[in-house]
Amino acid sequence: MPAESQTIPGNILAATDFSPASQNAVLCASSFARRWGTKMFLANVVSSRNENTVMDAWRAGQAEVTRHLIADHLDGVQYELAVRQGEIWDALSGLIAAKDVTLVVVGTRGRTGVRKLVLGSVAESIFRKAPCPVISVGPNVSSEHAARTADRILVATGLAAHSTHAVPFGVKLATTLHSTIALVNVVTRVDPKDSHETVERDRQRILEGLLPSEARPDSAPAFFVEFGPAAEQIVRAAARWKASLIVLGLREVEETSRKETTWATAYEIISRAGCPVLTLRSFD
Repeated sequence: MPAESQTIPGNILAATDFSPASQNAVLCASSFARRWGTKMFLANVVSSRNENTVMDAWRAGQAEVTRHLIADHLDGVQYELAVRQGEIWDALSGLIAAKDVTLVVVGTRGRTGVRKLVLGSVAESIFRKAPCPVISVGPNVSSEHAARTADRILVATGLAAHSTHAVPFGVKLATTLHSTIALVNVVTRVDPKDSHETVERDRQRILEGLLPSEARPDSAPAFFVEFGPAAEQIVRAAARWKASLIVLGLREVEETSRKETTWATAYEIISRAGCPVLTLRSFD
């Protein structure tokens, strides 16, 4: 499924365990649901078959919904609480398929939590396996920024053919939300015979070519070329430009080679960014 064909908008699934990190994920999900006029599912999965545990999950879910209602976070949002039993990814993937979900939102607790993702946690399953885009709300995202509609979208892209698939998706998202868009490319190595000025000029020209004039949203786009470690520079560019959402395209790779790919970079960006990060997989 090419990135540009992935459907937006559609129903939204907020994966929650009723923790503070999950509350920010619900804030983010509800802002998109309100803007798109679509339904939001607050999904919690319990592995225990014990009926008392399941009832506790329903009560915790209702309490979380009540907190958000009191704070007006769900004002104008159609929502449904979904508590399921079983293996977490199996249950969530079933909900995604059954409820026509086209966006998943999940919260992360902190740097340690992000490292655990790489080691194979539940959040990693969501991040890696979801057939639709996933928004991760990291530990440095305030509740204010979590609830902010994506009015300034920063798309980070490499220049190889397989790494540009996030651009058309970012354009479609910005057009749908009437948002401003920017593209950023990070140069991690510079040939000694080339000057930074020359490289920056060449990369800027390529970035501009990735965003044809007929496909551009209403607001004038911005283009950034940065030098240094990829994750660090993307986070800095997002902060400097005051981005409300970072969009990253991820390429499907073999399990044994994942540590050196954009997946690892994405984890670092999520752990450091002050705004939510949307990731989408390339299915080429």
